[in-house]
Amino acid sequence: MTDNTHHQNLKSFLINTGLSKLTRPFAPFLGNILMFHRVVTPDGNPRIPENQILEITPKHLTDIIAFYRQRNYEFISMDEVTRRLDGKRSSQKFVAFTFDDGYTDTYTTAYPILKKENIPFSIYITTDFPDRRAYMWWNLLESALLENDVLYFTLDKKEYAIHCETMDLKREAFTYIRQLVLKSITGIPAAWWSVFDPLGMDVEGFTERIALSWDQIKELGRDPLVTISAHTCTHPPLTALEEDEVLDEMQTSREIIEYKTGLPVEHFAYPYGSKLEVTDREARLAADLGYKTAVITEPGNIYGYHRNRRMMLPRVTINESDHLRTLTLVADGCIPQTFSRF
Repeated sequence: MTDNTHHQNLKSFLINTGLSKLTRPFAPFLGNILMFHRVVTPDGNPRIPENQILEITPKHLTDIIAFYRQRNYEFISMDEVTRRLDGKRSSQKFVAFTFDDGYTDTYTTAYPILKKENIPFSIYITTDFPDRRAYMWWNLLESALLENDVLYFTLDKKEYAIHCETMDLKREAFTYIRQLVLKSITGIPAAWWSVFDPLGMDVEGFTERIALSWDQIKELGRDPLVTISAHTCTHPPLTALEEDEVLDEMQTSREIIEYKTGLPVEHFAYPYGSKLEVTDREARLAADLGYKTAVITEPGNIYGYHRNRRMMLPRVTINESDHLRTLTLVADGCIPQTFSRF
């Protein structure tokens, strides 16, 4: 049994038996930070689940808002999260919405819903996407696999012919090609170009469609509900970089966003954000650069002791498959105790 299957079975047991509610008195947490990527209206076309996991539907987003309203949570910004960590008292638990990377549908689909509901949220921008210097390879790869039965490319002086005639083979190919690229000696951007160039794909046009433009980012930033934050320039796994390179990714992305938008950038999200990609070194560098908070992808609620760990704030990943199951355990304070030992 895989760890994921074990976790899913444990979640079902805790919810179905009502045992998760028993943790409430022992989980005096302050609130939750939620992590979103895309909010997408399904078009009925085939999808690769390994990529689709980053998406939720508009209905799911409105259900999440209703879930927290029913529990009398306060919807707050990351600036307000900082104030809570500084000791500001409130009788209500809080929830903060955050969106990673900078997808167009954050502007076209999520924003109208959040605006209507008066929900503050943060967007962590990877600056190479609106600068059109990089592309969202995960969506490009999915498109390439769905449109072809075989992918031919040369990478690190080796020729590949990746067969993907069936959906199972496409799913396997998605994971396999991703690993090839991440381990490539040519570097990630050049490696992806080696994969996509033989296909004649309109990489620039694809990126224009799914990645926010600077005009859209500036418009969002003018709304007091929206906090524009940094997510590096190139979205690398930071532990793979030298210290000066990490500093450059953290600082330059902030400088670019501030120059493009005229807004201060005070919050940061680590790319990938697991324990493998974020160590004490990255947290120290983020603090040295003066960020107020920095968020990771490890699950957990926010407790008072996070005031001393605000460069490693946990978030709850939101995806369509769990719908509200995970959030039920989160609201009971059960997720951090059971899985992450927060």
